[in-house]
Amino acid sequence: MKARTEPPAPAETELKLALPGADPRDLAARLARLAPLAGPAPRVQVLRNLYVDTPDQLLRGARAALRLRSLREPAPGQARTRTQWLQTFKTAGSGQGGLSQRGEWEQLVRQGRLDLLALQATPWHGLDPEGRRFGELAPVFETHATRTLWEVRGARGSRIEVALDVGEVRAGERRQPLCELELELLAGPADALFVLAGRIARSLAVLPAHLSKAERGWRLADGTAHAPRRAQTLPLTRDTALPLAAQQVLGEALDQFTANLEGILGSDGPELVHQARVGWRRWRSALWLFKPLLAEAAAPDTQALRPLLKTLGAMRDLDVAALETLPLWADTYIEGDPERATAWRTMEAAVQAARQTRRAALLIAMQQPACGQALLAAARWLHALPAAPLPADLADAWIGPWAAERTRRLRTRLAREADALDDADLEGQEAQEHQHRLRLLAKRTRYCLDAVRPALPRSRTKRWHDEAADLQTSIGAARDLMLLADLLQPLGVDRGILGFLRGVAAGRAAAL
Repeated sequence: MKARTEPPAPAETELKLALPGADPRDLAARLARLAPLAGPAPRVQVLRNLYVDTPDQLLRGARAALRLRSLREPAPGQARTRTQWLQTFKTAGSGQGGLSQRGEWEQLVRQGRLDLLALQATPWHGLDPEGRRFGELAPVFETHATRTLWEVRGARGSRIEVALDVGEVRAGERRQPLCELELELLAGPADALFVLAGRIARSLAVLPAHLSKAERGWRLADGTAHAPRRAQTLPLTRDTALPLAAQQVLGEALDQFTANLEGILGSDGPELVHQARVGWRRWRSALWLFKPLLAEAAAPDTQALRPLLKTLGAMRDLDVAALETLPLWADTYIEGDPERATAWRTMEAAVQAARQTRRAALLIAMQQPACGQALLAAARWLHALPAAPLPADLADAWIGPWAAERTRRLRTRLAREADALDDADLEGQEAQEHQHRLRLLAKRTRYCLDAVRPALPRSRTKRWHDEAADLQTSIGAARDLMLLADLLQPLGVDRGILGFLRGVAAGRAAAL
């Protein structure tokens, strides 16, 4: 007699896209004119999703979500529209680059009430084996949206449902606009999602998006709707396969970059800009770290991102000046002098105005279709990486010993460059350029060590990481000061302030 096996969990595979700069009022019409979506008229649905959890957030802690959806599909010529109620249980699953794969159990229910029987085939029974927690479930937040639906037949026999959601997320008195595009795979290979998204991105600016509606709701309820996405520690071990580690490390860095870009669309928080730049540098550092492995798997072309990256850098320079560097020296320069105080306030106003101008330029850069195309290409390359050609001697390697040797070489190079700077008799521009190169090398060392830290010897890794961080910080503080006067001069800042800042910078540089 054969052992009984559980049926496979129903899975949802989708690619979520943010739509920078799009006007929600005419977005459905714009999409309908695109070649991939041209054809039969789309369906339109009116959705209300009510998300529930227990007071101690049982579902959230398990990275799961339970929602009750009311769905109305108005039809021309019908005076009344019947409302359907759907109960859906979702697990977090996995995903990178905006593509997510997760468990989804959906069933029709009656009267708009949660139904315990409808949860029998879901992982809920593992969270509530005795059935006591079901009665504690209560509404936490909800989403309201008009959904426009197309079904597209794509590459290699694929079928894809394209859903445009326009509405808002609500948590108590808090509100957040909702405008996103979801491409859900109905049949065929997951790569077909990237193919279709790339075709859409030729005409419409998009960004890979990461937050599910449940995550958006929780963040809105918590008051962290615009919190930056920082680097996350990966579950690597010494014996993690090298190709898998490469995909995870690169994916985590790319997710940090794109998630903070998405955050910038809704907030002018300076830490979002900072963490976006950190994410990109971690991506570049990871490409260097795994370069021997990826020699035959050509990395995606990201040249189209240069205008965006340049604008991010310019924005970060002003943020550092306004929020970190200038406040440290205000009292020293003013020293109770009313004229100097007036000049300093005038300078601060000019810096704030320049920050607003650069933020506008940053948003424009994100609205260029080429930007979204490049990010989608990177995400697609990353998704296909396990099937890419890899060197035979590394395809079966483990991350631990390989990364230990790779980071050892990087740290040795950093130590040599630091010694060379100490021994060199450099002045002016040449000294600044050498310090800048050394700072970038210190950052790469720190980012590479951070990326694979769980797979490396703990004490040695911490020591090397701290050395790189100290070097980066000391050079960075002096360099920020050296560049500050040049940054402020085009803003018409008072000569006395510029001279003061250059003097402080010269003194700091001589002390290195």
